Amino acid sequence: MKIRRVYPILLAVLVLTACQAGLMARPGGTLFRELAGAEFILHRDITITPGRVRVIFQEGVLAHAASEYQPHCELEVQHIMEEPQTVPSGRYRIGKVRGVTHYVMRPDDKLMLAALGDLTLASDSSSEWYMYAYHMTLDSDLTQNALTLICGGAYNYPFNADYPGMQAMQDALGDYATLKLH
Repeated sequence: MKIRRVYPILLAVLVLTACQAGLMARPGGTLFRELAGAEFILHRDITITPGRVRVIFQEGVLAHAASEYQPHCELEVQHIMEEPQTVPSGRYRIGKVRGVTHYVMRPDDKLMLAALGDLTLASDSSSEWYMYAYHMTLDSDLTQNALTLICGGAYNYPFNADYPGMQAMQDALGDYATLKLH
């Protein structure tokens, strides 16, 4: 009689632990607390071209597109306009900070890859890659336009994806802007 009670419990434990196998803690820490209330200092005016809502900073270069396989930051306005929009240089207080997970589906090419460094083996059997990004609202009296700064890490395997660190965000922004923690 006791055996009949144990089997359903054992089965439930096995099923629940199998569901948790894909959930792994990200290797790096996050900067949510440090970024909230910090300062975003834009060193020069930025012009967003008509029909667009953002510019992208990557490796210190300003563009309208970038490789999502490298850390990058985006400065985004709220509305698409038919005329250029200028984001004035100056100091912006970072208000609310939230985390967003972006997904991309890669073609399934069934390759086995070996990572360098600590010789971790990784299977390319997953066609889903993740990118974790901070979405930060920017507050200032310099503009009436609602601004958002989005800084994301690189797309990677789910177990390697992580939020960008402070140095990665600053490298993406280059000489255009500085993030100053308080």
